[in-house]
Amino acid sequence: MFVPRLASDLECPDRIRQRARTLAEQAEEYGVTTGVHPAGFAAACLYKAGQEQGQWVTQSDVAETGSVTPTTVRTHHETVEEHVV
Repeated sequence: MFVPRLASDLECPDRIRQRARTLAEQAEEYGVTTGVHPAGFAAACLYKAGQEQGQWVTQSDVAETGSVTPTTVRTHHETVEEHVV
């Protein structure tokens, strides 16, 4: 639910938005989203998807858009890297 809103606010290309949504869905299936800040996790998925595409999006950009800290994005990004990718 947060991925589309944040992607829209960041004006992300559709391929990044779709990949971020896939990452978020897979993370939910693996149960790694339980108890985490949803906007922070969505921001991390967008950051990861952007990195995979070689895009400009930074941790600070997605953190600001999601009203979370860059540390939150970094922590959730590491979770995505460990459990989903």
